[in-house]
Parts: sequence; C-alpha cells; structure tokens
Amino acid sequence: MGIDEKYGKRIQITFRITPVAMDRLERAAGLFRMTPGEYTKAVLYRDLGVFEEPLDQRRRAWKHKKKQQLVEEEEEQQLEIAKHKDF
Repeated sequence: MGIDEKYGKRIQITFRITPVAMDRLERAAGLFRMTPGEYTKAVLYRDLGVFEEPLDQRRRAWKHKKKQQLVEEEEEQQLEIAKHKDF
C-alpha cells in the first residue's frame, strides 16, 4: 500500500513569515535538530491532532553524513595547522 493510498493525495502549503518569526523558528528547530520546515510540519500536525501521519518520508542521511565528514575534515586540518605553528 503506497503513501497516497494510505493517507490520500498530499498538498503543499506555502506561507510567508516575518524575519523575527524566522529567527525564532530556526532557533526552535535547532533545539530538536530539525530543519525549520520539519519543525513547522511537526507543530502543525501536533496542533491538528494528526499523529499517525509520517512527518517526512525522504531519506537524507547521506547528505548529513557527507556534511559531517566535511566539518570533521576541516577541524582536523585546523588542528594540523595549529600543531605546525607551535613548532
């Protein structure tokens, strides 16, 4: 049974928010390690009482792993540079 058969056709909703709201949204989403879109969807589902629907079906672990590896490599390079400066 596919997602469309189980939950029906999905609809995309777009809205605009102020810069203050965006700042607060980014900080709140960061607390839960979510993107602002994921956090907004989770809050909307919670407020509507729709808990059994999945929040996000996309699998993006490879993007996160690649980004994490790049950050770790940059940190290692900075440590190597710092070691060489000490000598």
